[in-house]
Amino acid sequence: MYSRLGTRLIDMLHSFWFLPSLMVLLSALLAEGVITLDERLGYRTVDWLLLFRGSVESARALLGGIAASIFGVASTVFSITIAALSVASNQMGPRLMESFTRDWRNSASLGALLATVGYTFIILRYVQEQSAPGVAGFVPHLGVTLALLLTFISLGVLIFFIHHVATSINVGYVIRLVHDDLIRTLEQQTIPGECQDQLPAEPPPLVNAEGIVAPHSGYLQSADVRQLVRLAQRHDTVIRLLVRPGDFVRKGVPVALATAGPPKEITAAMTIGRARTTNQDVEYAVRKLVEVASRALSPGLNDPYTAMAVLDHLGDALCFLRDRGLSGGRHECDGQVRLFIPVPDFQGLVGTMFDLIRQYGKTHPAVMIRMIDVLTQACACLTDPTRRDVLRLHATLARDEALENTWAPYDRDAIERHYERFVRTFEERPGGSGGPRPVEQHQ
Repeated sequence: MYSRLGTRLIDMLHSFWFLPSLMVLLSALLAEGVITLDERLGYRTVDWLLLFRGSVESARALLGGIAASIFGVASTVFSITIAALSVASNQMGPRLMESFTRDWRNSASLGALLATVGYTFIILRYVQEQSAPGVAGFVPHLGVTLALLLTFISLGVLIFFIHHVATSINVGYVIRLVHDDLIRTLEQQTIPGECQDQLPAEPPPLVNAEGIVAPHSGYLQSADVRQLVRLAQRHDTVIRLLVRPGDFVRKGVPVALATAGPPKEITAAMTIGRARTTNQDVEYAVRKLVEVASRALSPGLNDPYTAMAVLDHLGDALCFLRDRGLSGGRHECDGQVRLFIPVPDFQGLVGTMFDLIRQYGKTHPAVMIRMIDVLTQACACLTDPTRRDVLRLHATLARDEALENTWAPYDRDAIERHYERFVRTFEERPGGSGGPRPVEQHQ
């Protein structure tokens, strides 16, 4: 469950600044530790440890060159990152920028370079010439040697980062990244071991219920279910949320109903932010994938293959739900219902997956055929009759809209053949616990 503090912590961990800042701080601590060790060792271990043997002037020149060059490389890395984000935003949608900023490899690459610069600056500060007779100068041989080692590591990080950026702006990589995010959200928000979804909860009318208003406007990012249930039990009341994660709430507008309980404690269990997140919002994770397909089918891009790849990953998400059920939104404690939360149902989830792609892709027979094939494979995976009825509805819609916008007899025959295969799969008896039924991938 996501508390407000937990949600903020997750957002901070996934931000682009946190990991580089942490690595710079650790590099400063490392530099101080190395200096302390250098002072204790003195010059006794320089020869047999193959450490840096130069003078004060050479140490300063070397450290200054390392700091300046690595800082320039770090600036280049930052520029490359901004360019990659710009490309991703223009071609695949601005909401996918979150997937780039949450990629720890980008943050770690920038952090490694900045940490090397920070470490070098601190070591450089301790390099001292002989200030007076009898006062020896100090060259941190171990510190300078480690700075050289970090420089070579930074070169390796730069090579890796260039390769990673070139890979990460590939649309296939982005689709896979968003798909993995969707699977994680489904895993957290569904009930394992259930082949059927729970029936949507119908909350009873709350007599003399008080409206709990939102403290400020924004998107509901998460609701701490455990905390809300504990509050309801403590005050012997029933709490009914009027919104679900992903909904936009407005300041002063009721977001919950409760017959008792402090309003501030109830709103404290709800995290409201400036943007939607995938913490508890399954539909938002789906919409990010659908946005890639919708942009690919626009006249400016006209890239049906990307839309077909998105459909494949959406079908994989449906098959993931084979033995997982959607919650009904009713939460109990000690056998008594304490909390009602609106939740998406299977029909709404499938509609979010396919409606927009069908509307944009109805003039592309290849896309509509792939949609029917994906629904066929999902129908072979799922055993719940209610879910299979939803899949048949969308397969029929795809067939009908494709035929209305397709005039070539060859394409119309292909659409009909693939739809007939879906019907045969639908009419077969659902498989048991032995796994999904096999479906011919090619005809």
